[in-house]
Amino acid sequence: MISRRLLRIKNMHIVYAWLRNPEGSIEQYHKELQKSITSFEDLYYTFFQLLIEIHHYLLQEIERKKAKHLPTEEELNPNMRFIENPAMQAIVNDEQIQSYVRNNHITWNDNTDLVKKLAHEIEESNFYNRYMVREEEPDHKAHKEVIITILTDIIAASESVFEALEEKSVYWNDDIELVLSMNIRTVERIKRTYRLKPMKLFKNEADQEFVYALFRKTTAHFKDHQEIIKKTASNWELDRIALMDKVIIALGITELRNFPEIPVRVTLNEYIEMAKFYSTEKSNTFVNGVLDKIVLQLKNNNELNKIDGSIFDKDKNNH
Repeated sequence: MISRRLLRIKNMHIVYAWLRNPEGSIEQYHKELQKSITSFEDLYYTFFQLLIEIHHYLLQEIERKKAKHLPTEEELNPNMRFIENPAMQAIVNDEQIQSYVRNNHITWNDNTDLVKKLAHEIEESNFYNRYMVREEEPDHKAHKEVIITILTDIIAASESVFEALEEKSVYWNDDIELVLSMNIRTVERIKRTYRLKPMKLFKNEADQEFVYALFRKTTAHFKDHQEIIKKTASNWELDRIALMDKVIIALGITELRNFPEIPVRVTLNEYIEMAKFYSTEKSNTFVNGVLDKIVLQLKNNNELNKIDGSIFDKDKNNH
């Protein structure tokens, strides 16, 4: 579920925080990195729990209206199409979601007004009413589409949801849109058997090893990497180089030296892109130039051993 690009970005933020507050221990920041990564999974299940609580609220409203002293004919025979939506039922009854939510205390109980507001927005939406009143029974695709549209047009468009999430965790600010896309992809993958397959946090063990090794090796050799940067960027005084640029280049050096399965071009592209979005206006050009020179130095010193035999191969394995 979590891509290597995001693992690199999370490393960048934690290493930067460590350098801004060097009094904290490496172990402390290693734990912060772990929290940042596990919070990604928490958010994934938090979105599913929001869907579940909206569904529960709509069901409660149907039951409340049925129990009125003088219910109308419509209230006695409500339209149960969304409540009984088999794709929604797959989410509501998924044991993995239930277990994760229970074990990690994920709830929207403090946001009942928000759940109610979202439920009413859904009921008033055109896409929901088209789904509810169509004469023919909705097919497999239609059942999934109504849930996906709730995620994209109601939840993702709600400033109140974003504000609530910011209050729940400081780690979620940069992850919301990406995680929500993972929820959408999970719904899209529901087959006609209507069994949900929640995504795993890491694609494989190699990704899990990669993220923590990248942090350990970068922090352990950060001073050495600064000397390399100083020699390579000879036209610049080290103190004049933006701290974020130093972090990004140090991560790049670590990756070039210690991960032979990752092609050089992949490493360069990833950290140049990170510089473009997270540092100064001209940082991507600066980082590009410095890393290019460092690659040549490492190659000349026989420190650039790539198992594929070609250091500039394209990314063939989603590195």
